[in-house]
Amino acid sequence: MILQILASGLLLGGIYALMGLGLSLTLGVMRIVNLAHGVFYTLGSFVMYSFMVQAKVNPFVALFFTFIIIFFAGIIIERIMLTPIRESEMNIMIVTFAFAIFAEQCIRLGWGVMYRSTPPFVKGELKLGLVLLDYQRILAFAIGMAMIIGLVVALKKTKIGKATRMVQQNYQMAMVLGINVNFISMLVYGIGAGLAALAGSLLAPLYLIFPAMGWTPLGISFAIVILGGMGSVLGTVIGGFLFGLTTLLTSYYLSSGMVNVVPFLAMIITLLIRPSGLLGKEIF
Repeated sequence: MILQILASGLLLGGIYALMGLGLSLTLGVMRIVNLAHGVFYTLGSFVMYSFMVQAKVNPFVALFFTFIIIFFAGIIIERIMLTPIRESEMNIMIVTFAFAIFAEQCIRLGWGVMYRSTPPFVKGELKLGLVLLDYQRILAFAIGMAMIIGLVVALKKTKIGKATRMVQQNYQMAMVLGINVNFISMLVYGIGAGLAALAGSLLAPLYLIFPAMGWTPLGISFAIVILGGMGSVLGTVIGGFLFGLTTLLTSYYLSSGMVNVVPFLAMIITLLIRPSGLLGKEIF
């Protein structure tokens, strides 16, 4: 049982890392607290549901288009709602929170309030000794890790990626050097939204989906970013794995009701002991 929990926790942690990475980017590069991150996760789940269940689209094609749709939705939201108030962090928190509430109500109107389920992309299970893992979890983990690796390579090797790292390290210097900070901010917000939606899409076949589901992923994402360190990709990945393991261990040894308490307890402890997180810089 312990081996089963550890293996399942690591696979879940990979998706948590993908989910947290989107928030880490917006927090580290744009320096904003994006309270709409959870609703992008929810939108990804419901758009994936519509493609697969209602439109009967191939799951991998549906996954691609879900990411693209939410990516461009994030770009539009950043341009229309966040750019005019970028200088006020408090206003951004209020606006993103208001948008999260608004989007949640739109989901209720569009898809209803009933719990829904998405079929798995692939069926079957893999047995490794005493450990039994379903292919859906393995596939979700593989796609999540591939996206994270691809993003890291893009940040290190591409011109836009290097400009993004410059904005993250020194916002004012990036402007002096002629980097289009507005474009980078727009792109980062869109990618952050897309990654949250991708995580929601990959986890949709594993859990029931409902309109208010995004608040728990939002809390987990913040906890992962704080634990790993703001702006640190490696720290976010480590934080994701730790939370994946902690979630299943807590559920098994304590109770499922304690699962949602752990992220916030971890945030409090981390901020008290090491405000910079494992590998990042100080958030406050």
